[in-house]
Amino acid sequence: MKKENVLTSYLIKLGEEVFRLLLAKGAKKEDAEDIIQNTFYKVYTLLDNLTEKNIRPWFFRVALNEYIDLKRKKGHQNIYLTEEIYAKLQHTDNEFSVILNKDEIFHLLKDVKEEYKEIFLLKYYYDLPYEEIATILDIKVNSVKQKLYRARKFIHTKIGGKH
Repeated sequence: MKKENVLTSYLIKLGEEVFRLLLAKGAKKEDAEDIIQNTFYKVYTLLDNLTEKNIRPWFFRVALNEYIDLKRKKGHQNIYLTEEIYAKLQHTDNEFSVILNKDEIFHLLKDVKEEYKEIFLLKYYYDLPYEEIATILDIKVNSVKQKLYRARKFIHTKIGGKH
């Protein structure tokens, strides 16, 4: 099989995997198709800069970021007051096991470092396991846990926690 055919079939499988993830996370079929199509276009325009090692995490990252942007554009920006989020977090043993909606997450993350923001979204908005986040971002599982810990610690102090 030619190298182009191998790459094409790999990208198609990758696109299908990300498409299923987007649907599982609540994307409409048409939106998921548009996101995958745009991501394919970006892959082909940047193909010379992508390597076998970074194409998968890059593909996920681009598609998920585009999905988040799409949701923001569609008017999902009603930001809850910090006090309301804080009250919601007070009624649980582990404050981050509570289900936060996307607007609350975006509000909590507005001052958080970009690298932590991405991991936090993948974990608490997309509900992905550590191993999958590590694969998507092409980092070690321990790095995922460490960055999540730092993001949670930052957010906890921001909303009035005493740690």
